[in-house]
Amino acid sequence: MINSVNSGMSMPPPPPKQEQNLTEEQQTLISETLSQFDADNLSQADAMSIVETISQAGIQPGSGMEAIMAELGFDAKTIGDLAGVSEQGRMPPPPKQSSDEISSMVDYLTELMEEKFAESNSTSLSNDDKEQILSQVFEKFGIDDGESIINTTA
Repeated sequence: MINSVNSGMSMPPPPPKQEQNLTEEQQTLISETLSQFDADNLSQADAMSIVETISQAGIQPGSGMEAIMAELGFDAKTIGDLAGVSEQGRMPPPPKQSSDEISSMVDYLTELMEEKFAESNSTSLSNDDKEQILSQVFEKFGIDDGESIINTTA
């Protein structure tokens, strides 16, 4: 019965993309975001950070976004390619971390925190202590600034 219903029917084409007009706030966000990067020396992490910031702001890829990026010396396609954005505008999921990797990171964090508590004879950490610990974790596990310590995606 299902075959008889489906026979001769085809899926309608997807609706055309609606071009999004950028608000002044969105234009400012793009400008401020890109000002943190060098267009001639973008890394994959830089591109992913740009894409994530723009995506979280609800800005859809389009000619308006491309024009603003171009005015600032950036190529939207290059950023998308570097970030691994697919044609549908979605980033691929980051690689999953193993339980051992996470456990190793937690053990190292615990060790660093216990050292700081012993040094200061205190049960709390200053913001400076927290930043130092985080910096040490980033260095030991090869995490770039702006990346998450633990991949929480499933």
